[in-house]
Amino acid sequence: MSHFDMFIPITKVDAMQRLVYGLATAEIADRSGEICDYASTKPHYEKWSDEIAQSSRGKSLGNLRAMHGAVAAGKVTALTVNDEAKQIEICAKVVDDDEWRKVQEGVYTGFSQGGSYIRRWTDEDGLTRYTAAPSEISLVDLPCLPQAHFEMIKQDGTREWRGFTPDVSKLGARNSEADLARIQAMHDTSVELGAACDAAPQKMAHADHHALEKRFDALSSMLADVLTRVKKIEDQPLPLPLSGRTRSISKQEDGRFDSDESEAIEKMLADPQALSLLAIKLAQRRGRRL
Repeated sequence: MSHFDMFIPITKVDAMQRLVYGLATAEIADRSGEICDYASTKPHYEKWSDEIAQSSRGKSLGNLRAMHGAVAAGKVTALTVNDEAKQIEICAKVVDDDEWRKVQEGVYTGFSQGGSYIRRWTDEDGLTRYTAAPSEISLVDLPCLPQAHFEMIKQDGTREWRGFTPDVSKLGARNSEADLARIQAMHDTSVELGAACDAAPQKMAHADHHALEKRFDALSSMLADVLTRVKKIEDQPLPLPLSGRTRSISKQEDGRFDSDESEAIEKMLADPQALSLLAIKLAQRRGRRL
């Protein structure tokens, strides 16, 4: 069975309770010129609503989505089958903050039923009719007529008629003023780094590209200078840890002392003044040799 959807404008919004009113379906020609047959579609709507009511323990009478997508915008709180008018009327509660803001601003212009065709046929008047099996109701921003409007019940209980926002950009509807400022900053930075923007003249894009090349050239020159300095430092010999002349130590001297020498060293270590005098003499002796 193929998928179908039908757009019907919102008729009323209650800001105090976040309620949106309108029709789920009606026996009228839709945007593609087809007519939803009320009599055969009614039991499918009732079945869909009853199943969701059972699974939610009566908290919801139908699932409400945004733009036929994965966002669960809210729930259907009332569903009325109007046999006289051959239409199904609904009231939906919007619980998602972002989607509710779009309702208040007039971004969303109506409901759209989503589901599958059970059958289609041509009636005696030559019109295409179909039986619908709904799977969800969505808030949508499909373009509507300029004169389309809805009743807004404000938080203080006052009522006013509002027009829907015409030709709303999905980008503007999705992003707040702060988001748009960040996007603009990202755009400006990208252009500064050399990105070509279709809205900007090619001459300007070329100038930005040339400026970027000059920046890279300057950076390369700075890097080459730093590497040269580091290489010079690496080539310099390391200073000796001690000043003065050095001498080799014979194997006989390496780690070996006579007993007399050991005693003399012990006496010297026990006499700080003698050590100081010896250090002075050694310093003077090394000074003369340098």
